[in-house]
Amino acid sequence: MCLKMKIAIISPGSFSVPPVIGSSVEHDIQMVAEQLEKNHEVTVYAKTCPEYRHSEKQGGLHYKRFPFVSSSRYLNHILKHMEKDKPDIIMVENRPLYVLRVKEKFPDVPVVLNMHSTVFASPPNIKNEDMRKVAREVDALITNSRYLRIYFVKNYPDFKGKSHAVHLGIDPSPFETAKEKEDKLAKLKKKLRIKEDDLTILFVGRLLKAKGVHLLVDIMPKLIQEYPNVKLVITGASRYGRNYITPYVRSIQRKAKSLGDHVTFTKFVKPAKIPLIYQLADVVVIPSLWEEPFGRVNLEAMASAKPIVASDRGGIPEVIKHEENGLVVSVEDKSHLRDSIIKLLESEELRQEYGNKGLQHVKKFTWTMTSKKYVRIFNRLLKKAKEVESTK
Repeated sequence: MCLKMKIAIISPGSFSVPPVIGSSVEHDIQMVAEQLEKNHEVTVYAKTCPEYRHSEKQGGLHYKRFPFVSSSRYLNHILKHMEKDKPDIIMVENRPLYVLRVKEKFPDVPVVLNMHSTVFASPPNIKNEDMRKVAREVDALITNSRYLRIYFVKNYPDFKGKSHAVHLGIDPSPFETAKEKEDKLAKLKKKLRIKEDDLTILFVGRLLKAKGVHLLVDIMPKLIQEYPNVKLVITGASRYGRNYITPYVRSIQRKAKSLGDHVTFTKFVKPAKIPLIYQLADVVVIPSLWEEPFGRVNLEAMASAKPIVASDRGGIPEVIKHEENGLVVSVEDKSHLRDSIIKLLESEELRQEYGNKGLQHVKKFTWTMTSKKYVRIFNRLLKKAKEVESTK
């Protein structure tokens, strides 16, 4: 039986928790914290924002928010509060550099580093020698995929023996109810000039070169030759909540302009409206060029019962099973990407099969399961800490 714990979760400080504009790390923090709160006392430390009070409590879940002028000052506020609160477990989210100061302040409290990608574990965000020190000093590492766990153990061997891959979850209910909103879907299709007999390819994600959306724009002319009624809907912005026009965004918009109504940009869409966006799709495509650590879009597409064409990078193949609930492709070969999309466009039966299998598969990815695995890790760390304490 698990003992009740006092768990402190330190968010990066870039965005609020719960997120207002859809940042994925902060969304994951919120969902896990809400599950942990059912049996434990949880404090989430986050950035202040106009939408929320500096301090609020919901059952066993306590939000403490501090201004983010700099990471150092933000962390100072958190450390002072934790000194009074005395947590049993501290989980640092996606900021390895925070671990060193937390361990210095609380050497006897188990500290867990939860990594969502490699970005903040690499220069210029952290020096290699500091990252090696983090690997030595942290009590456990959690990653959102096996791919990411292997990466960290390979590059920082001190993580070996204390690293754990735990897949993230999803709440499927908003995506299920979106299917019933026929009137809203009809209005959205009219707004985006999507006709009933159109075949729609959907991309959802940030408009970054690493996400590979330009590959879809590049292959659209040939797709249009095969299917004159094909449409590409691109949902997202270059930054969370901001439709900032970067040189990359400008380049794909320029390419898409010659394709007329065959390509539509929705710009940034608030998280609450995303489930309806998925209902536009006949095929969802995730053409990531970088080693995608996990990819929440995969789960969202499956929860929407949509077939997927996804790249073979990073942790994506852990979620998308080739020729079961989608097609996993090498996006370096544009013809492979194009042919895989065509394979699904030409067969409504295959689209339905993959969509239905994806809907069944996504039921394995629950926030309840994610939080239970976290708790098992926390319990082992606390048991080990008590054993060490008893030998002193």
